Amino acid sequence: MSLELLYQPPEIGAPGIRRGRRQRRDLVLSGLFVLVMAAVVGAVLLLNVPALFGGYELRAYFPEATGLDRGIDVVQEGFVVGHVGVVSPVFAGDADRGECPDTAEDRSAELPCFRASLRIQRDWPVPIGSGARLAPASFLGGTQIRIEPGLADQTLPPHAPIATLPRQPDLAAQAADALTRLQSAIDDTIRPALVKLQQRIQELVAAMGPGEGGEGGAAAAAGEGLAEVFQNLRELSASLNQSVDADRVGNILVAVDKTSGNLATLTGVLKERSEALGTAVENYTALGADLQGVVNEAGPSINRSLDDVQYLLQELSADLAPILANLDTASRNLAALTGDLRQDPKSLLFDNKPKEPSPWLQR
Repeated sequence: MSLELLYQPPEIGAPGIRRGRRQRRDLVLSGLFVLVMAAVVGAVLLLNVPALFGGYELRAYFPEATGLDRGIDVVQEGFVVGHVGVVSPVFAGDADRGECPDTAEDRSAELPCFRASLRIQRDWPVPIGSGARLAPASFLGGTQIRIEPGLADQTLPPHAPIATLPRQPDLAAQAADALTRLQSAIDDTIRPALVKLQQRIQELVAAMGPGEGGEGGAAAAAGEGLAEVFQNLRELSASLNQSVDADRVGNILVAVDKTSGNLATLTGVLKERSEALGTAVENYTALGADLQGVVNEAGPSINRSLDDVQYLLQELSADLAPILANLDTASRNLAALTGDLRQDPKSLLFDNKPKEPSPWLQR
């Protein structure tokens, strides 16, 4: 090996250049994949949490926190306008204790109420005089905060408190209560009346037959029996009217119809989002498969590049070994010359015997 190898290392060649380009392409594709995933996460957050970036905050106070949790929807006129940010208790010594609503039930003054931070999306108007109430999200369960808008032309400023309205009863609980009342009315009123009516009819059938009083006695008994039957029927009708509240049942049926419409709308929205989500998952799966293939393809190339680099380092080490040995010999010669000059400086001009040249100067 000659000294020129130090300054002109062996050229790796075109295959090494192509491997470097493939590695750069793999790095670019990996970076693009990371950016795409970050954009997807940001888009999902923007679509599902409308007040996450921007918007303003309102404060709502509730006497109890059943169903009140971070992240539930805030709805106004059937549209999701925000979500609940933070739910925290307000104790007797807190500065905003006076904002806690009054309740009809007797409770200790030391018990806390609960402050909910409502994050409302940007530029959504909530008029002054509006109220917030906890309401069931659907017939299947869940809770949401429903804002009943006021009639004022001015809107609530940021961080302002909003009035609290009574909790909206759960539709499922109302239906269960109505069924319980109806079952109780059947067991306590209708069933005994029907049993009594059946017994009286049997007595009338028996009285219609021949007896000691002749036909006149049978007719009189039959008339009295029929009058008593009609009286029992009138009492049964009155009991039914008292037991079953027609207005209450009508309200329940209206609520059920409204809930059915909401469920139909929700089903359509979920179907559309499910299709879009399925398409996105398929695209990401295909992209992941492509990236895996790129990584698998680049693995052997990277290994070959490492082998080439290792071979080059070994060659450099072999070339540097004689050079370092020559440098060591030259250093020793210079040290010996320096010692001779210190002992006898005139030897530089006289009695200078020719010496063999150093091997490192030879070619």
